[in-house]
Amino acid sequence: MSQGITNRVAKSLATLLLAVMMNAPVQAEVLTLPQDGAEPVTLSLSDSMLATDRPSELLEIYVDAEKPCCAGRTPIAGRYTQTGDTLTFSPAFGFEPDQDYVARIRTAHGEELIPFSIRSAVEKVPASVTDIYPSGATLPENTLRFYIHFSVPMTPHVAFDYINLRDASGAADEVAFMRFKQELWNKDRTRLTVLVDPGRIKREVATNVELGPALLAGQTYTLTVDGGWPAADGTSVLPAFTKVFRVSEALRELPDTRLWTANAPCAGTQEPLTITFDRPFDRHLLTRALRVEDKSARDIRGTIEVGDGERTWSFTPSRRWPSDDLLLVVNPALEDVAGNNFHDLLDHVAGAQEGTTTSTETPISFGNCGG
Repeated sequence: MSQGITNRVAKSLATLLLAVMMNAPVQAEVLTLPQDGAEPVTLSLSDSMLATDRPSELLEIYVDAEKPCCAGRTPIAGRYTQTGDTLTFSPAFGFEPDQDYVARIRTAHGEELIPFSIRSAVEKVPASVTDIYPSGATLPENTLRFYIHFSVPMTPHVAFDYINLRDASGAADEVAFMRFKQELWNKDRTRLTVLVDPGRIKREVATNVELGPALLAGQTYTLTVDGGWPAADGTSVLPAFTKVFRVSEALRELPDTRLWTANAPCAGTQEPLTITFDRPFDRHLLTRALRVEDKSARDIRGTIEVGDGERTWSFTPSRRWPSDDLLLVVNPALEDVAGNNFHDLLDHVAGAQEGTTTSTETPISFGNCGG
C-alpha cells in the first residue's frame, strides 16, 4: 500500500471518529483534523450549518483545553477558504506540536467543542541526571558546591524535596546545603548549583562550631537525588541517582600554576596541550578561565576538554601550533572545588595570607619532535 493511500485511510478514520464524537452522522458536519503542524482544519458543510457569510461564525480554533471555552477568549489567527461545501482554516503560524487546541463548531442547533493536539515528531527525552560535578571519587573536606545536570528542564522550587547528603550509615544531613528562595538554576533549568553551607566549612564560625563540617576527611558520603521529581513539561519523572565519594583533607592553600604540569605538543601540529592540576577545579569555570596566547599576546582559538575529575584541561588548536613558545594565562578568579581562587581562600585565618603571591601564568615550550 502506498504512503499516500495510507495517509488518506488514516485521515478518513480520524474523520469518522470525530463524527461519532459529535453525535452526528457522517453525512452531516464533519471535521477533519491536521496530522502535522502544517496541515489545516477542514469542515464539511451541510444544511444544518448557520446561515452566514462569515466563516469564523462556523469554525474557530482556540489554544488550550476544551473547558472552559470560549467566552472572553480570542481564537487563533488564520486564513479561511471555502471550496464548494468544504471550509478550510489554516493557522497563521502553523499548529505547535504537543499544544492543546479546541475547535468550536456552530450549527443551527448549537455548538460542538472538539479538542485536539498534534503529536510531536520528535521523541521525548525522559528526565534523568546526566552528570554531577565535581565528578571525582575523592573530594576535599571543604568542597563548596555541586553541579547537577539534567537531560531536560526540571520543575523548580522543589529541589530539596529530592536532594540529600547522606553519610555512610544512610543518615541525611538536613542542613548541609544552602536553601535559597530562588534555586540556583541555569537559564533553561537543566543545571542546578547546590551550595554547601559556607558556615559548615569556615572554621571558628558559629555554624561550624555548633554542627561541625558537612564533610569529614576519611569518611564516605552519598549525594542522592531521589526518584519522582517531575520534569518541567510533566511528561516524565526523574529516576533515582546517587554519587558516592570519599573525603580527603581540606584544601586551604591558594592555587598556583607553578604546581601544574604541562605536556609538550609538537610545533606545526594540532596535538592537544594538556595541563595537569595539583587539585580539582570548578568544572564550569575551567571552560572559560584559561586561555593560550602566542608571543604577540594574541589568543589562540581552539576547543577545550576537561577530564580526570576536573584535574586535567586539554586544549586542541583550530589551526597548527606556531613555532614560537606559548603562554597559558589563567583568570585569577578561577576557583578550585573548595572555592579558593588565586587571590583569596574561602576559609583562612586573619592575616595568614598577607604578602602571599601565586602565579597565574605558565610558559609552554614545544617538545623536540624532530625526526
